[in-house]
Amino acid sequence: MNDENFYPLTWEHYGVLIEDLWKDLNSKLKSQNIKIDAVIAILREGVFTALPMAYKLNTYKILTIQYKYILNNGSNELKKISGISQANFELPPSPIFLLCDTFPCGGKTKFLATEEIKKVYPTCKFVFVSLIQDHSVENHPDFISSAYAFDINDKWETTHPLFKKLGIDKNALNVYLPWENKEEEEASVNQLEWKYN
Repeated sequence: MNDENFYPLTWEHYGVLIEDLWKDLNSKLKSQNIKIDAVIAILREGVFTALPMAYKLNTYKILTIQYKYILNNGSNELKKISGISQANFELPPSPIFLLCDTFPCGGKTKFLATEEIKKVYPTCKFVFVSLIQDHSVENHPDFISSAYAFDINDKWETTHPLFKKLGIDKNALNVYLPWENKEEEEASVNQLEWKYN
């Protein structure tokens, strides 16, 4: 990893992306007549989209599930850290969940999360949100819609005005998000062990 290729996004930049995510989500919920019954954050990063969206949706109904890539025998393995939290509020028999991540990049975390969630809510459906566009949910039977803050193509390029203004539109993944620990991210990319508390 070369630091010169990674741009540190600020909280102000993140705020712009959250507003753009909300505009896309709100438009799709209205046009498709979808009512969200609860928000689910895929921890850790999903909380950074889940909480703002929960406030925008005017709901306190938030659940969590956690997965983490952990280095094991020289490669990163996706591990379930905690299952779906218990709801202490009522949900309809077939709830629609807003499933929140931040930078899923087409990965499998959301699909493992949906499998786990469907063990508790077998007839539920999902609307997926993330900062980055994720085409992998588009034809999945459990996802009825998705929303994102910025588009990407197969080369990870984006047309989002913020990325163009910052000169980082040629690889939208090359950013540090404001809450991220730079050293932890570098360890993950380079498949080095990182010591957690």
